[in-house]
Amino acid sequence: MTTDGILVLLFLAIFVPVAVLLRRKELRDLQGSFDAVTFSEAENLHGRDLRVVKRVTEAALAQEGGGGILGAHWYCVGPGPSYYVAIAQTVPSSGWRARLAWTVRPLSAERMRGALIGDREALVAAFGEEGAGSPG
Repeated sequence: MTTDGILVLLFLAIFVPVAVLLRRKELRDLQGSFDAVTFSEAENLHGRDLRVVKRVTEAALAQEGGGGILGAHWYCVGPGPSYYVAIAQTVPSSGWRARLAWTVRPLSAERMRGALIGDREALVAAFGEEGAGSPG
């Protein structure tokens, strides 16, 4: 094996585990910020009180100016049942730092079902086995 080949393998042996650890930390931080979000002041409902049935997370690619979470759409079921979409966006903060800001919107059952079309697992998680197959 050439010196270049050894350097490439060494780089990969270091880079891949570090990238995996950083990604896991980002996802833990995202979950932590979601858990703290207040969905309904009147009901004292927070992210930690809801069941997330579908997560769509956008991440920046390294060639687009660095890695990291750009945004997320999480579809949630609350008491009642009630349905929500929680939208996370990266917003500038002081210095080089950025923070996640969550916007929470209630959804009707019909809109929730429409958002989950094509994802049977999420439909079952939100509406149960019987409700996952038909719009009514």
